Amino acid sequence: MCSPSQDPIESSIQASFSTIAPHSTLMYALPIRRVRDVLGQLVPSASLESVHEIPSTRLARLYTLNLSGPRQLLLSFSPSLAVRLLRHEQTLLLSEAALVYFLNDLASSAAIPSSSLEQAGEDPSLAWLIPRMLRHSSNTREIGYPYTIFEHPIGSPLSSQSIYLTLPERRHIDGQIGKLVRELALITSPSRTFGAALRVYGDPFTQTAGQAPLSSSSASDAGGRGSATWTSAFNSSVEGILRDGEDMSVLLPYDVIRRHFSRLSWRLEAVITPRLVVLDVGCETNVMIERRLEDGPLPPQDSVKITGLRDWSQGIFGDPLMAGCFEDPSEAFLAAWSAGYDESLIEGQDGAETRMLLYRCYRALVDVVTEYYRPRPDSSRKELDARRRLTAVLTDLEKADLEQSETPKRSRRSSVAGEDMIVTKKIKMENEDV
Repeated sequence: MCSPSQDPIESSIQASFSTIAPHSTLMYALPIRRVRDVLGQLVPSASLESVHEIPSTRLARLYTLNLSGPRQLLLSFSPSLAVRLLRHEQTLLLSEAALVYFLNDLASSAAIPSSSLEQAGEDPSLAWLIPRMLRHSSNTREIGYPYTIFEHPIGSPLSSQSIYLTLPERRHIDGQIGKLVRELALITSPSRTFGAALRVYGDPFTQTAGQAPLSSSSASDAGGRGSATWTSAFNSSVEGILRDGEDMSVLLPYDVIRRHFSRLSWRLEAVITPRLVVLDVGCETNVMIERRLEDGPLPPQDSVKITGLRDWSQGIFGDPLMAGCFEDPSEAFLAAWSAGYDESLIEGQDGAETRMLLYRCYRALVDVVTEYYRPRPDSSRKELDARRRLTAVLTDLEKADLEQSETPKRSRRSSVAGEDMIVTKKIKMENEDV
């Protein structure tokens, strides 16, 4: 029971922490009074009635803000300073806010086509899937941590609904994901540079007083801090995760990995158009869906649809094939991805397979290193799975493009190192019984 001086909403939030075991060690008190002050500026006609934390495996802490009346908002709160972040995660909230800001700017200028959801059988277009952002702040003066406030999205994560979907419904969702990936790839960098969306666009929230925020049309002048080539941008990402691993003394065959990327990076040169990619666009924990339950059966296009993404922070301008959904795509995904447009969005088709091996290696590296930065109760199992995937892709990279190599008789160290990684895996100090 809370003391008379304690805010009842704050008490309910603190009480809810104990019910969310996966994040219990990462929680910190939400400053309710400061949140009320911010909401008083955004929606002065409404008052905050209750707050509920949304269980999520994402780094950002998510809260539903229930206002007087039927309106709900979503508060995305920066992770605690005690949470170890990888290099590419340092600007998590700002990266998401910048991408959403510029996508909304494109949608308002009709640069992104918008179809009416009222039309029978019409899938939501990208313009309808972009969340509406009410405010973002990267400073810590307002509520102690960076935050973003959105209109509350409709639906729930695909991961919570996938076991209930029929096969036709799942195929329909896969097709909508394919269409979403295609529509994202049709958006190209305004500055013709490659890299994380935040680097390409620049920060639209740091303009001087009295100056209008950047628009997508002016981003090519004010932003444009990306890399001149996709080779440079991708290799920077790879080097970043390798340095993250070295900082934590993660046992990895660093020399072997760097040698593979040095030998095969010429394949990345075929990508000359920087296209927008959200790396985890197909992840089940990131895809939001809405499912209608009726007495009688409904066709898939009427019973289930995508309503957006939970997290937009992993946006980059580069090769569309880097999206994780291309690693093991379904037929419905590929059919939707390749339908409806004449132009090919995949450049350098002859080297696409090799590029995808490099992207698989990068994802496996991220998964391995992440388990050292943020161990979980099942961390050893997840790390072992990631190491197996890394071993497999290193074996494939060893054989890739041998006919193009000037020294086809290459060392077998990579495959040996890969086989030894699982056996000689570094023992981490973690108490999994806690």
